[in-house]
Amino acid sequence: MRDYAMDRGGDPGQQRAIEAGMIGAVAQWCECLHGTNPLRSALRILTDSIGAEAIVLSRYARAGETPTRVLVHDRARSGNRIPLQQSFAELLLDGYLDKAKPGSTWYGTMRDEELPAAAAMLLARRQLHELVVIPLEVSDRAIDTIELHFSDKLRHYQQAVLTILADTLSRTWSNRARGLFTEALLKSAAAQAAPAVGSPILSADNPARLSRAEYRVCLLLSHGQSPDQMRGELGISESTLRTHLSNLYAKTGARNLAELTFQLVSDLPFELTRRHAGRLA
Repeated sequence: MRDYAMDRGGDPGQQRAIEAGMIGAVAQWCECLHGTNPLRSALRILTDSIGAEAIVLSRYARAGETPTRVLVHDRARSGNRIPLQQSFAELLLDGYLDKAKPGSTWYGTMRDEELPAAAAMLLARRQLHELVVIPLEVSDRAIDTIELHFSDKLRHYQQAVLTILADTLSRTWSNRARGLFTEALLKSAAAQAAPAVGSPILSADNPARLSRAEYRVCLLLSHGQSPDQMRGELGISESTLRTHLSNLYAKTGARNLAELTFQLVSDLPFELTRRHAGRLA
């Protein structure tokens, strides 16, 4: 492979590490496609090897009768950031989703128009600055894609690795075991049905069982916003915010805004933050 790191001023050691890591990642991907290992483990290894923050494997129905189905691996699940739960491939490719060549690479920063405001805001809050979509298969019934999200602008050697990786992923995907994707989705749904013990309060497991409105309040509070700023952002009255906070205090065991904020910004499991929050003055 051409030494893009040397040509473009990158780190040669980092380039070689990525290339070496991709060999194992592709091998794991191929094993998973034949049912030897869980598909989610391949997504995790691909994410780590290329230096991405998240990866989304998606299936878009041609006729649109069924919603898009996604399998996600996101590093945010191990912290208190909101993990991705959706695919952005259709937004990026726009009208070219069903015409895109399998194995090609599409970059978000190369799009002529910006993504819709809601999608752009979500990615910005997660500090994800580059999106790469790879169409895997385009059939009469569905379109399968894989997308990678990065926190930093891609270097040239990463783009070179992605170009080779895209073709490999597409070719091997066409030879996958029958029903592989559906089985992985069912296992993922079953795993998410029972919240994991020891999850942070703002994790995808939602251990405090927050409502959607309460979750939004907590997210803004964790970003350092004041009550007035939260009311402006959410477009709610002072009394509505007080109601949300009262419910949050009851669910989390916090006695005031300081204790609630402690629980939200801590990486500790919800059970521990609830136990220790009362120590704050």
